[in-house]
Amino acid sequence: MMALVEYYARALTKGKFALVSFALQPLSFIFIVYVVSGGRFLDRALAGAIVSFIAGVGIADLSIELVGMKARSKFYDIIMSLPGENWRKALGISIGMSTPAFPYVLLLMFLLSWHLGLEEVPKMLFGIVSLWLWGIGMGFLMGVKTKEPLTIMRLSNLTVTVLTVFPPVYYPARVLPEKLAALMNLLPTVSAARLMTEGGGEAFLISLFWSVFGALLLWRFKGFEV
Repeated sequence: MMALVEYYARALTKGKFALVSFALQPLSFIFIVYVVSGGRFLDRALAGAIVSFIAGVGIADLSIELVGMKARSKFYDIIMSLPGENWRKALGISIGMSTPAFPYVLLLMFLLSWHLGLEEVPKMLFGIVSLWLWGIGMGFLMGVKTKEPLTIMRLSNLTVTVLTVFPPVYYPARVLPEKLAALMNLLPTVSAARLMTEGGGEAFLISLFWSVFGALLLWRFKGFEV
């Protein structure tokens, strides 16, 4: 598992502009939300960027890599011949694929805890871990079920955009109509952002449900082919 973590961590952080290009969209949204709201939604914008990083590496990057791996059959054979259970290999790939997001998530967590207080850190950590489990679970599901690289690129990017840009992830749900906000709160991305900025309660239970769902998908992982 650690060999896979090291391989993907090195591959994804190699190059001068790799980390900068990776962070361009979430950091741009922080700037836009900050300017438009006059600074009122800064905490939620920071939480939204964390959600975007985690959903992006799980749903988009991981699923695209899995579909690409099917085309590189030799690499697929090497990974499947490594010792260890398949779920451990899956965990190694998902942790390695998430490496580029770690520095940004830590920085954004620091800024959020500075604004909201250190007592909020446990809820932030639970929101991050639960969303990560759900994200990699969905990434594996989409990567295993899809065969064409172009299809998974379009599908994963569309899914991440739909789940992070339009729902109240970068902004609070109170600006939406009440019924629509209640529906949006059920999304894993929205519940994670709420958990990081508004407290526990309902958001905690929804995040717990999605984290268990993601963990079950990871546990059932058997290989990269349908």
